[in-house]
Amino acid sequence: MCSLLLLSLVCVTANLRWVEVDVSLWEDGRADFVYRVHWNVLSGTMSGFYFQERTVEPYFDYENASAIDEYGKTYPLEIKDMGDDTYDIILARGKRYGPGEITYVIHFGGDLGRSGNLATTMSEFGELVVLHWAPVQWDESLEHYTVYVYYPIAVPGAEVNPDDYGYRTEKFMNENYLLSYFGQEYQGEYYFTVRIHKDNIGTQEKIMIQQYVPASYFNTQKFGKIEIEPERRKKFFVPYELIYMVISIVPYLFYSNKKAKNIKGAYSDVASLTWLRDDWVPPKIEVATFRKSGKVAKLDLIEAALFLDYPVNKILTILSSKLEEQGVIRVVAHEPLKIDVLQRPTGLRYYETIFLDAVKPDGSLDEAGLKALVTHVVEKVSAKAWDCDLESTKAYYTEKIGAPSREKPIDSEYNKQEYYDYLMQREFMRRRYYGRMESAFVIYGEPIKSYSAFIRSDACHSACYVHTACHDACHSACHSACHSACHSACHSACHSACVSGGAH
Repeated sequence: MCSLLLLSLVCVTANLRWVEVDVSLWEDGRADFVYRVHWNVLSGTMSGFYFQERTVEPYFDYENASAIDEYGKTYPLEIKDMGDDTYDIILARGKRYGPGEITYVIHFGGDLGRSGNLATTMSEFGELVVLHWAPVQWDESLEHYTVYVYYPIAVPGAEVNPDDYGYRTEKFMNENYLLSYFGQEYQGEYYFTVRIHKDNIGTQEKIMIQQYVPASYFNTQKFGKIEIEPERRKKFFVPYELIYMVISIVPYLFYSNKKAKNIKGAYSDVASLTWLRDDWVPPKIEVATFRKSGKVAKLDLIEAALFLDYPVNKILTILSSKLEEQGVIRVVAHEPLKIDVLQRPTGLRYYETIFLDAVKPDGSLDEAGLKALVTHVVEKVSAKAWDCDLESTKAYYTEKIGAPSREKPIDSEYNKQEYYDYLMQREFMRRRYYGRMESAFVIYGEPIKSYSAFIRSDACHSACYVHTACHDACHSACHSACHSACHSACHSACHSACVSGGAH
């Protein structure tokens, strides 16, 4: 496969080797999905692939999206909505990888109750919940496809007997897949888990999953109802094509208008799918987030202050004060703020360079340039903290800023006591000067406000992760042309198929 990048032809030959999926079910029908997609880049360099998700409306966990190469090095990912339930999953900031092996890890939440993939049915065993769902199909063959389904069913330990929990499945699942059952440990508790595995997956082969547990394990108020009577495993077969029609096609007719919303339109609802929330019941496999308990991200003072949600105008005040003390800039006026750039020495930090770039010829500051500065700091913090304990990191830098150590400062350059006194609102010699600078930056910092507000804003999600202009232009043009030519003819026939892949 070849992609046009920066007006030069870049070819990549990559094989999709295997895919593993975790599906952690919540009692109300929502679910966490983690896809681990392993590629072998044979020649050239690979940026990413296309991912189609048409079962649920995905709420992506951008913070934990990453790729891991064969040497253990990690790379942050960009996830770009291409429309028509298709997402471009690529290495962030224009990175490419290859040759070699690399695993992409994407994490999102969705509602299987709303999509109709969880429903209730009455049987001789009482009321059951049926999970009828398939992970995405791929445009290449796979060495294996493995799915882990984690139920909100507490079990005593790692060894389980599925019959003890009323679990049942269909004959076709026993015939087509290797099934195993165990208790997955999560925060000291074990939860009932079903592993579905198949080797040698063909191109666009669907892994159809259909299994039943007693309805008492779920809150089923919003689940649909279907008339199916599954019997004990290996004794009864219900045509799953018919069930698929009932569960997937009929709900689609009712929910298609809702699923047609794009990700930005649904972003206001993301709070209902809080990641790693305290009251989260179902388990999550250990590798899902890669975070290491107690590990603290290594940040400098500017990064730490933004991460701790100090106002952006305070952070800009510290940054400009340091540059002025070093003779890099001169503050000409405060109301309105005017700055002269006196020199551009080598060895500036990335955000210092961006700050200088934001100074206009007339000495005023470009608001878009300051947003770009915050964007880059957000990216850098995300990359540094990908496997760290966020709460431990916050606690560490809160203590360090509150009581800076002269022996071990947070930052070798931003190490003046007055920076820390200023953030802590203590009295110090130049307090009035800092106050004037802070007021001067309000007009620029107010639209950004803080780290938390910024990373939730449309500006961050639309500007934070972008391709080069050339790549965007080529990609959009090619995608639009291809999409227009194929969409009308194929949409109706292929809508139920989620076909992903396309290394590029």
